[in-house]
Amino acid sequence: MLSRAACRLRTGVAHLQKPSSLQYHVKVPTIALECRPVRINTLPDRLFVRGLTTQGGDTNTSKDKEAKQNTILTEYVSGRTRIFTSMPTGLGSGRGSKQCISTPLTSPLSWQWLQPQSSQMGPNHSKWSRRRQRILSLGALSSLQQSMREMFLPVGYPESVHECYAKFHAWLFLETYVGSAIGVLCSQAMLASLGLGEAEAAGGAVAIQWVLKDGIGEVGKLFFIKRFASSFDSHPKTWKMVCEWLSSVGSALQLCTSIASPKLFLPLAAMGNMFELIHYSIWAASHMTFTRNFALSGNVGDIVAKDDSQMSTAHLLGMLSGVGLISISHDPAFLFTVFGILSPLNIYFTYKLLNTAQFEILNQAKLTLLSRSYIDTEKVVDVDDLKDREFLFGEWIKWNKPGGPVRVNIKLGAGADKAFAGAGEVERVVDTMRNENYLLNYHNNCMWVMFHDDAESNDVIKSVLHSLRFHDILKQQGIKKETDWEQYDKAMRDSLEFTREKFPGFVASLDSKDWQSDSVYWNDSGVRVSWDRPEKTETF
Repeated sequence: MLSRAACRLRTGVAHLQKPSSLQYHVKVPTIALECRPVRINTLPDRLFVRGLTTQGGDTNTSKDKEAKQNTILTEYVSGRTRIFTSMPTGLGSGRGSKQCISTPLTSPLSWQWLQPQSSQMGPNHSKWSRRRQRILSLGALSSLQQSMREMFLPVGYPESVHECYAKFHAWLFLETYVGSAIGVLCSQAMLASLGLGEAEAAGGAVAIQWVLKDGIGEVGKLFFIKRFASSFDSHPKTWKMVCEWLSSVGSALQLCTSIASPKLFLPLAAMGNMFELIHYSIWAASHMTFTRNFALSGNVGDIVAKDDSQMSTAHLLGMLSGVGLISISHDPAFLFTVFGILSPLNIYFTYKLLNTAQFEILNQAKLTLLSRSYIDTEKVVDVDDLKDREFLFGEWIKWNKPGGPVRVNIKLGAGADKAFAGAGEVERVVDTMRNENYLLNYHNNCMWVMFHDDAESNDVIKSVLHSLRFHDILKQQGIKKETDWEQYDKAMRDSLEFTREKFPGFVASLDSKDWQSDSVYWNDSGVRVSWDRPEKTETF
């Protein structure tokens, strides 16, 4: 399936020609717009600004030209762009730029965040919009804008979602707003009907605290999602277990309101409600992942509908049982005793259902173990054969397990500032792997992998296979890049040649064992890079 055309901006040189017999050429930096279809995959496509726009008579400053000429890598992070150079760019303030101290073998690695210029807004853009762009270019507000994007918008928005996403969620926001307002009115009415004095009900003191606990819980949930949502797809079972533990903690805090001072009602209830809300969010995300894997015939809608019927029945029976229990006694000691029995049962049932769910999906842990096995034996094993080398429901690796240990930590989708010590490393790695859709580098006892914005799931598989083989050669020969870069570069080239030779057989073996090689689940933070490389020519 092809997505709608993804537009890429490329720097170029335009030749202006005078419409007379006397011709002359003036070289002006421009932006050429090229549109081409991009395949949808697990590494989302995005619209990236590759340069700063100029118009007819405008010229860049000498610093802009100098920075562009020395750009060795371009990185894209959630809709923002920064360039890496082998010299300080000097394009922004001290707060906007950072410089890394490189190893003695390399030159300093500097980077600069790029901001869209006013010429990109079009001639009909309003004065208010231009003023807003100037305000947002300030450091503090720009950071706030980026934080809001990470909290409320999907990675790669708007290219990573359907075109109706914005309108749909705008109406959903209004609907939720009105519904919440109605809910507050209903809470006030119900509290009054349950026997509260008219004065208290009219004053709304109890209702306000009841609503505040929900509001505080919602705010806490937002920050939790901002921090951890990127790993919900890669570790759904782990997060499912975490959310059940959080739910138990939240329930315990809410029970404590029955024995605590009334002054502690709001903090206890708000904290407990926050854990419950986080539980609901994680449950929805992980359940969708499970549903996607269950739907072998593409019948996601039918599975979701039947799941809802099952959960409604279970929820109804649970409510009836709860009503029966509280009709026995309202004493806090009795409530805590029942909770002490039911909560461990809930955790146990969760543990059993997670162990039951076994899918031939490729997360980073399974892909690493399968790659390790193929390098050692040239064979791909089944799901059951990996169990003794995994823990926590097959989403984590038992390090240094006998029979093919994995001794290197692989960081997928890293940023260049963490992966490289200096500009010289970037240039040499790019030179070696220019035609691949990923870069890798061994730095600070970790194998860092950066993906090109054209990378697909096969490139993720290939990068893990390459990383393990590259690390094997480095350790077997005792190579350190700080003292012998030539041997380090040779090891990278040899491991790349090995990967190119073995990769087709590896993917074929994965398919023969029914592993779903068309998708790889990993903790994707949305960071992509690009570098200059020759254009691919089509053959007919």
